[in-house]
Amino acid sequence: MQTTSPDRRHFLRLTASFSTGLLLAGCGGAGGKDAATSEPIAVVPGPMPTVAPPPSDVAGVSHPLNLALTLAYVGAQYYGYAARGGGLPAALIGGVGRFGLASGARQASFSDPLVAAYAVELADDKQQHVERLRGQLGAQAAAQPALDLSIGATGAFTTAAQRAGITGPGTAFDPYADDVHFLLGAFLVENTVAATYRTILGQTFDAAVVDMLSVNLADAIYHGGLIRTLLDDKAATNTAIATALSGASIMLGALDGSDIGDQSLAGASGSSSNLQDSDGRPIPFTRATAQVLKNLYLSNSGVGGFLPAGVNGVTV
Repeated sequence: MQTTSPDRRHFLRLTASFSTGLLLAGCGGAGGKDAATSEPIAVVPGPMPTVAPPPSDVAGVSHPLNLALTLAYVGAQYYGYAARGGGLPAALIGGVGRFGLASGARQASFSDPLVAAYAVELADDKQQHVERLRGQLGAQAAAQPALDLSIGATGAFTTAAQRAGITGPGTAFDPYADDVHFLLGAFLVENTVAATYRTILGQTFDAAVVDMLSVNLADAIYHGGLIRTLLDDKAATNTAIATALSGASIMLGALDGSDIGDQSLAGASGSSSNLQDSDGRPIPFTRATAQVLKNLYLSNSGVGGFLPAGVNGVTV
């Protein structure tokens, strides 16, 4: 681990704070593209089929903030279990729709105290996101749907890792096994969050909602950059990490149905952590609701993946 990590953390916090306004200025449109990249990673473009409405949705009860709330449930439960061996309190997971448990998660085996400390910080931040979103949604807050955070042969993390080439066919992926596995799991969990907030902010809300979403967006920018930076530090002595991130990025871009998708850890130039473009601007992504759900379902059609029973309170 490099000794500059605390300085990087400070840099990422500043980047998140100063860049949020720039990102808000470009919130129109969606599509999972990197607006600042001239040399995209090639992914196989595919059709954009309509994601089938999940069985857990409740007719007539839908709110765009519930998509962000669903992502916050996933992140808070993953980081909470990994950091402390326990997830969200019961008071924060009820609501509209079919309630489900977070299954298969456990405390991670950390050897790097810095990664362990960041896991705690991420868990706390995500719980605050849940609290803020539920406070804004009130009676329209969606219940936590069933979450698959397991390490089994057919679990969501294993499915994603096999499709991305991180593990071979028939080999399970355990995101709780060690620091690197946790960070790779965090990349999969975190990938859509900032892009989702940017898309939601493109809609019309009052000033209080915009303020709350902007705070969450700044956090999401920091979280994503932090995870990439920690992986970048470890990739210096483990080249398989960069290869794994490239595979994950290509897989997620293909699920998007976009012609660009994500960049790899190294970025288009092969010499950066892909935090900012060559002009020093933050790299903004947007993803439409259907694209976010495909990333969570790990499928171009129907439910599955991290949300095996679908999502509550969201209309595509």
